[in-house]
Amino acid sequence: MTAVANTRSEVQLFAGDHIVVGDTADALIMRAGFAAEVNGILTRCLLRAPIILSVGRHREWIFITQARTQLRPATWADLVRIQVGWLPVGTVIPLPDAGGAGERRWLQRPVFGECLPPWTAVVSAARSASSVCGSW
Repeated sequence: MTAVANTRSEVQLFAGDHIVVGDTADALIMRAGFAAEVNGILTRCLLRAPIILSVGRHREWIFITQARTQLRPATWADLVRIQVGWLPVGTVIPLPDAGGAGERRWLQRPVFGECLPPWTAVVSAARSASSVCGSW
């Protein structure tokens, strides 16, 4: 598991003003209401993801996870169906300002020494939330 700030590369993960999707971290993007359900499922499973709120026009939540892993084509299709997005490797994700001003802010900040959730765990939580909630 990838722990925030347990190795040199992970210390640097949240040290700057952005992270890059790739070997150390990834991200999944969802609509705010649906994302709250996903976060509830993760919490019940004792998992916690750093979450960035996009407070602009689209009101999306960005879940920061461990690096992406292989998925079956049917799982990718489910993500598309439930409108969960992902970013290409190499995409730069700007981190919120420390003061919380601006278009992005932290809902859940990263915690030193705490593991990022596996990418597949957040995918699974999203798929579970979609079957409970129907179409958001």
